[in-house]
Amino acid sequence: MPASTPAPTLILSAMPSEIRLIQAHIKRPKTGRLACFPYVTGVLRGRRVVTTVTGVGVTNAAMVTALFIREFKPAEVLVSGTGSRFNPRIETGDTIISTKTIHHAAGSLTQEGMVYRKVRGPLPGQMTHWYYKPDPRLLKLAKASIKGYTAEPVTANGRTYVPRVLTGVVTASDLFGVSDEKIADMKKKLNPDIMEMESAAIAQVCTQLGVPHLVFRAGSNRTQSNPGNDYRLLGQKAAHAAARWTVYFTGCLAEARA
Repeated sequence: MPASTPAPTLILSAMPSEIRLIQAHIKRPKTGRLACFPYVTGVLRGRRVVTTVTGVGVTNAAMVTALFIREFKPAEVLVSGTGSRFNPRIETGDTIISTKTIHHAAGSLTQEGMVYRKVRGPLPGQMTHWYYKPDPRLLKLAKASIKGYTAEPVTANGRTYVPRVLTGVVTASDLFGVSDEKIADMKKKLNPDIMEMESAAIAQVCTQLGVPHLVFRAGSNRTQSNPGNDYRLLGQKAAHAAARWTVYFTGCLAEARA
């Protein structure tokens, strides 16, 4: 990459159906492949971007994030996608800007539920945390950008309404569904807004490698033990809401960097 070329924004989504909604807005798109992973680059609302799919789960997310950070040296990483609605205050299509992204399966599982713990990191004497906070400048810009954003109405769960963009807590693990006991334990100890399967790993990689990050997750189905049918019904509504906000915020990022 030439020294005069500004570093791009790396935008990650777990699913092709999530990233395509963002890629549709890219001007002068070019496709490529890093190792075996396809990507699309171009200009999104004035900001040079690299977009790709991580796949589902923390291992896939960590692998792809690390590879793309090493190759493209992004100025920041944005995560756009969906998650189940853990907190009753979240409606389908509401997009959460994560103020804390948590590994909700990191630690010891006891008779009293989870005891969350740091674990040994890859460097001598280093411990890695079970939660990560976003870059404060990105978070400040996102919060300031909410007032200029107009969401598209959503029809879901028997009503039509305009979804919101809110700040909140996101948790992640490789669990697609969770038991009522796990839900109660998470509510007591973490009180999250959204539960999903990738963002904590992405946040950990970004923090380890010193790259600013910010997570956007729109609520789909409610958090439950068997979310399959509800997710298929509501997942794309949530994906569209998250993608639309991500496209808008990328333009705000471009204006802030101008």
